[in-house]
Amino acid sequence: MTRFQILCVTMHQKDFSKLNEMNVHSDIVYANQSDRTAFEEIDFEGHKARMISTQTRGVGVNRNLALTYADAEICLFADDDVCYNDDAEEKILKEFEAHPDADVIVFHFASNDPHRKPPKYDKTKKWPKFATTPWGAVRIAFRLDAVRKANVWFTTLFGGGCLFPSGEDSMWIKDLRKAGLTFYVSKETIGKVSYETSTWFTGYDEKYFYGVGACFTAINKRTTFFKYLYMAFRTKGKGSLSLKEKFSWMNHGKRGYNEMLPFDLYKDKYIK
Repeated sequence: MTRFQILCVTMHQKDFSKLNEMNVHSDIVYANQSDRTAFEEIDFEGHKARMISTQTRGVGVNRNLALTYADAEICLFADDDVCYNDDAEEKILKEFEAHPDADVIVFHFASNDPHRKPPKYDKTKKWPKFATTPWGAVRIAFRLDAVRKANVWFTTLFGGGCLFPSGEDSMWIKDLRKAGLTFYVSKETIGKVSYETSTWFTGYDEKYFYGVGACFTAINKRTTFFKYLYMAFRTKGKGSLSLKEKFSWMNHGKRGYNEMLPFDLYKDKYIK
């Protein structure tokens, strides 16, 4: 029987109460950003939960840690603010069984925020090689052997707790596609996600567009202008910044990335 495992990044956990909060009915590995170093493991419902607690910080570092401890054929990334449907594991495994050529399958989550709705697909289908990839890591299930063979890991410069606030998901996906992995998008909804709190998203403000500029520069410096244009118009009407101000802060992000300066230090140095 094919084994399935959730790989979840979390913070300051003292026990396994997240199992109930997230409605987990599968094997799971928690990469716990904590003030201690410990390895804990429990059995529940015929499944195994592991908690790897370290004093490291950063989403990318801890997604990589969870990947290191993963040992199931099919894995799914998670944040600790998701809540799974009872049949999430069954749906995921059925989709991989129905599409044996799929290395990665992107699933749908319902959202409690009307302004941040993950895209929903009406049918399961192979995703074109050069199409956009508007997905966060929590939607991504994958064959562990395929990802390990590609030797693709998360950047430790981007994401919550890192030098720059976001973008690690996009970079990881880009590297997998560059490595030739086959992507599918699924019609199946496997849970819901809460956007009530975030370690990095404070709105479409200066810090957000600074991070966007840094991320686009890291991905491909030659195409930043067109990506800036796309992002400026995609976020039209969101936040209080004008198009000109959005461009300005994305350019600041480009410079900040080249100098390896986080938002606050960049402002102290250059914004008077």
